[in-house]
Amino acid sequence: MLIGLCKVYLFLPNSHSLKDKRGIMRSYINLLRKKYNISVSEIDQKNIWKNSTVGIASISDDRKVIDRIMAKIILDT
Repeated sequence: MLIGLCKVYLFLPNSHSLKDKRGIMRSYINLLRKKYNISVSEIDQKNIWKNSTVGIASISDDRKVIDRIMAKIILDT
């Protein structure tokens, strides 16, 4: 079993408050979960309204599958 991990730093120029950021992040995290069937969580910069750090994890028996999923996520981000 292989585990793929990815840490993504995001800049949110359209966020003008923590409330805006939380709505944007909730939508983004739900989209990634549904589209790629992965584990996603905001892991850092929770109280900074213009930035966010997201942790992404995927598990598979095949390294190529994990590499392909992570590459798609990075390109979509």
